[in-house]
Amino acid sequence: MISELKLHNFRCFNSSTISLSPGINFFYGNNGSGKTSILEAIYMCSSGRSFKSSNIQSLISTDKNFFSINGYDSNRGYTLSISKEKSKSISIKINNTKTTTSNLIKEFPSTAIHNNTFSFADASPDFRRKILDRSLFVSDDSFSEIWFGFYRCLKQRNTLLKNRDVQNIDIWNKKVSQEAKNLDSKRTIFFNQSFLEFKKILTTLDNCKTTEYLDKITIEFFSGWDVDQSLYDVLVENEQKDLIRKSTTRGPHKADIKILIGENDAKQILSRGEQKILSIIWCCAQHEVLRKVHNIEATLIIDDIKSELDDDTFNVFINLLDFLNNQIIFSCIDDHFSSKIVDKYNDFKKFHVEQLR
Repeated sequence: MISELKLHNFRCFNSSTISLSPGINFFYGNNGSGKTSILEAIYMCSSGRSFKSSNIQSLISTDKNFFSINGYDSNRGYTLSISKEKSKSISIKINNTKTTTSNLIKEFPSTAIHNNTFSFADASPDFRRKILDRSLFVSDDSFSEIWFGFYRCLKQRNTLLKNRDVQNIDIWNKKVSQEAKNLDSKRTIFFNQSFLEFKKILTTLDNCKTTEYLDKITIEFFSGWDVDQSLYDVLVENEQKDLIRKSTTRGPHKADIKILIGENDAKQILSRGEQKILSIIWCCAQHEVLRKVHNIEATLIIDDIKSELDDDTFNVFINLLDFLNNQIIFSCIDDHFSSKIVDKYNDFKKFHVEQLR
């Protein structure tokens, strides 16, 4: 985890140094003060990308030619350097050695919840798959090869479908189904472990009346096809449909985490605040699996925590802090609630963002 962060020419920060707690970190300040930019920089340290903009060059401060982010992990003695010059590729170094974003994700893992993706229930299946897969990329060294192996085979089958090359498609039906078996197994195991942690968290929140709706929620992993059948048989059965659509309609690339209340999609019933708390709890559950099963400490980043939450639902988050063991970094416009937790946690730090610039 990042224990010290240095920003240079990053958005509205010309030069700033921030010492982070290994526990709870709270940034507050007015809109436009730079709260989200700090969280964005911390997320950059674990992904090499922004959760707010796909244009990395836009992160360079106005009238400057580059930005740099330097991080330090005091537990491991690791240094991290990320820099971007205009018209040049981003540079990422760990301990002064160039590295890739895939390695960065493993060395400094995090999950970000922000206004564009705060709703796990309302997001696309692709988003929910990515949340699950990201934890697997971090925790399982074999997952990358398995993931890329499946998608290479899927790409080849889709090419045959587009070219209507029916003669060779059965070969790739077999290869896709073989690769899918390993990918689905990895996802299913991690999902089941995460769901157990999710239920444990709910147990700790039983005294919160505002979480009663969570007990009614059913969360299921859908593999992307009816697993009562082999994927090979499903691909053969759907071959004509796939030829018409020119793509594979069943398989792990269609996997999803389904969130239901009764027989209804939870997003149709839950308020936006309830969806946000659900997202936070699920991410915390995956982080607990990383910590307990794989001995990996991941950082949870939550931008604008109070947005969408009423006071009762916000108190659920306050109670949730009792359960969490990893580094948490979150932001809010005002400091109205820190009095509830400042005396409760020794590793709590708060930052008035205007004073950091």
